[in-house]
Amino acid sequence: MGQYSVAYGKRDEVFDIPDQYKVHVIHPRPSRPITDIKAGILEALQSPIASKPFRDIFSKGDNVAIVVSDVTRLWIRSHLLVPVLLDQLNQLGIPDNDIRVVMATGDHRDQTEEEHRMIVGEEVLRRVRIFDHDCMDADLVDLGKTSRGTKVFMNRMVAEADKVILTGGICYHSLAGFGGGRKSIAPGVSGYQTIQENHGLVFRSHPGMVGCGKMAGNPVAEDMDEITAMVNPSFLLNVVVNEHKEFISIVAGNWREAHLAGTKVVENTCGIRDIEMADVIIASCGGYPKDIQLNQAIKAVENAAYAVRDGGDIILVAECFGGPGPDAFLSWFKYKTPDELSRALHANFTMPGFVALMTLGFEQTKTIYLVSGLESALVESVGMKPAPSVRWALEQIIAQHSPKTINIMPHATMTFPIVDKECCAASQGS
Repeated sequence: MGQYSVAYGKRDEVFDIPDQYKVHVIHPRPSRPITDIKAGILEALQSPIASKPFRDIFSKGDNVAIVVSDVTRLWIRSHLLVPVLLDQLNQLGIPDNDIRVVMATGDHRDQTEEEHRMIVGEEVLRRVRIFDHDCMDADLVDLGKTSRGTKVFMNRMVAEADKVILTGGICYHSLAGFGGGRKSIAPGVSGYQTIQENHGLVFRSHPGMVGCGKMAGNPVAEDMDEITAMVNPSFLLNVVVNEHKEFISIVAGNWREAHLAGTKVVENTCGIRDIEMADVIIASCGGYPKDIQLNQAIKAVENAAYAVRDGGDIILVAECFGGPGPDAFLSWFKYKTPDELSRALHANFTMPGFVALMTLGFEQTKTIYLVSGLESALVESVGMKPAPSVRWALEQIIAQHSPKTINIMPHATMTFPIVDKECCAASQGS
C-alpha cells in the first residue's frame, strides 16, 4: 500500500493506493527558485528583453498606470512586485500621486479593501490609489476595432495614462494559449463587449487552433495581441512560478517579447511529455490560493483530461473556499448538453459560460468526482459527484470499474500533459 498526498486549500489530502495499481505522479520539472526576489526584479528592470532599461523609459511628469492581476491570481504575489516598481518610479522623479494601480478584473466582480491588501500589500495600499476595473463602465474609451472586428473599449485610466506597466504571471491558458502578458489588457481592463467578442472568436476558429500553449494562429490570442497594441504598454514585468509558488523566472521589457520569453520557461518546466493515459486521474489545483473557486478549479480538470482515457474517472481536489465562482457560472448549467450550451454561447458569449461548456464536455466522456467544501447539491448541479475524500472516491471507482492505472497531478492547474499517443494505443490494445 503506497501513501500519497495532494494539496487541498491550506492542508494536505492524504490517501492510500494498493500496490497492484500502476501509479504515475506527474510533476513539473525541477526548477531553481529565485532566492533574492527584489534583486531579481531590479536586474530584470535594468536588463530588459527587447526594450530600453526601465530608467530610460520613465521620467518626471509621467502619469503612470500599473495594471495588476485580481484576487483570483494571488499566486502571482503582486505584493512583491509593485513596491519595487513604485520605488523605482519615485527615484526617476515620479511621485506616488502620479501613479495609479488598476486591477485587471476583466468581467469579474469588484474587490474588497481586504482583497486589495491581499493582492498588493499594506504598503502599496497606503501609498497609491487603487482602482478595480469596471468592464460595464459608461466612461470606457473607444479605441476602434481589431482586424477581426472586435470593438475595443478600454479602461480610461489605462488608455489615457502617459505610461502603462503590465504585471502578472505566465502559465498555460485554455483560450489565450498562455496567461500573463497581453491578458492584463484584454480581458483585464477591457470593456464587456470587447471581452465577449474576443473570447467568442473561439467559435470562429478552426478545430485545434485554440488551446493551452497555442498562440500563433490562435484567433483569440492574436486578437488580444492587437487590442494590447492599441494601448501599446510601455513596459512589462511578469513572473513564472513553480509548484511551490516560488518565482523561477522574472521577465521584463517589451510587452510582447518579454512575455514570449516567459512562455518558453513555462513550456520547459510545465509541459510534460510522454505521458500515458490512465484509467483514473487524481488532480489537485495545488491548494490555496489556486483552488479559490470552482470555476477557476476547472483549469485543473482541463489539463487532467489529457492524461485520462475516455470512460475514465477524474478526482478533482479543490477546496473552493470562495464558492463556485460568479453567479453566471452556475446559471449556464441549466443547459444539460454541450450542444445546447454551445448554441446559447453563440448568441451571448461569456467566459463563465465557456468554462461551463468545457465542464459539460469533459463530463460526456469522463466521470468527475469533486473533493471540496461545497454543498453536495451544488456539486451535483454541475454534473459532478461530491466526494468527502480522495480515499472515498477511489473506493467507489475501484468497486465500479476495476481500474488498472492511476495518474496523480498534484499541481494540475500549471502542469500540461503532452500524451504519448503511440504508447497509449499500445497499452490500451494489450
